[in-house]
Amino acid sequence: MPGLYVHIPFCIRKCDYCAFYSEVSADRNRQQRFFQSLEKELGSLPANFVPETVFIGGGTPTAPDFQALEKFFPMFVKFSPLEFSVEVNPGTVDVAKLSLLKRIGVNRLSIGVQSFESRCLETLGRIHSAEQADEAFRRARAAGFDNISIDLMFGIPGQTMQALDADLDRALAFGPEHISIYNLMYEEGTPLLERNPVRLDEEMEREMYDHIRERLKEAGFEHYEISNFAKPGFECRHNLLYWTGGEYIGCGPAAHSHWNGTRWANAADLDDYCVYGPRREFEETLDPVAKERETLVMGLRLINGVDVDPTLFKKLQCTFQSLENEGLLEIDGCRVRLSEDALFVSDAVFAELI
Repeated sequence: MPGLYVHIPFCIRKCDYCAFYSEVSADRNRQQRFFQSLEKELGSLPANFVPETVFIGGGTPTAPDFQALEKFFPMFVKFSPLEFSVEVNPGTVDVAKLSLLKRIGVNRLSIGVQSFESRCLETLGRIHSAEQADEAFRRARAAGFDNISIDLMFGIPGQTMQALDADLDRALAFGPEHISIYNLMYEEGTPLLERNPVRLDEEMEREMYDHIRERLKEAGFEHYEISNFAKPGFECRHNLLYWTGGEYIGCGPAAHSHWNGTRWANAADLDDYCVYGPRREFEETLDPVAKERETLVMGLRLINGVDVDPTLFKKLQCTFQSLENEGLLEIDGCRVRLSEDALFVSDAVFAELI
């Protein structure tokens, strides 16, 4: 099940925590040159590449004006994937854009709310208000979308357990099919890190994570990946592709690909992309052992764990047993999964296995 990822590198304003490649620009000519280059890249995909999932992310895919989206988004109609997801920002999506997304075959939306509390939104540098987030969800339902994910964050400076509960209450009241909720990360080179705000202590963040899991389980969500929860049958197919070692091709500046055993990334430079098309910033072919280890680590993000090849299992058996003795891993034959206690500190486990 191959997938297609498309990176649209425009934002109205860069969020203070974001380290993804994007640029703040409302220049219509610049947007048009980008979409023209993107159309060429999509036209050069391998003839045998038929994506079953398409995911348009960014940046902010709904940041370009409606005229640009209306002119170029129909280029995606030809793919007709089983799952077609688009990230939308409550501050940049309206009725016209939602109708356009529906017309071109989008059947899943990921609404980047992050929080419904104004102080948290200000800390994160988001451009929308809680009211706009409410309106975006209602408009999406009215436009006919019946598979909607809400993105939230926890561990935000100044966030309390009561504020987190309020975010969960408000999100659950909408009845989304999926919720992604991530622990805020402090990335190098971001304004948030440079401000050096007072961070929540690790114990509080862990309490928040455990509380999130309990609340969403009670609400009928299945916890299927470290940071992702879905109603039965609404797991994100595209992200499952990443977590299970599947193949995908990324288009647009900074997009990554893994296809036919080769991994590469397009240069993270919009001007370069518009002039020269997708030039590879790096390219590598993983040897089988490295690929197996990578697939193991990605698969361990899944709550149900991963089946390990017997040969690799034998090589890592001592490490597995050590992690099991520490209460961080559960082993059943050649199937391994993170323990309940390890979910919040998963990076430490992964470091032992890379």
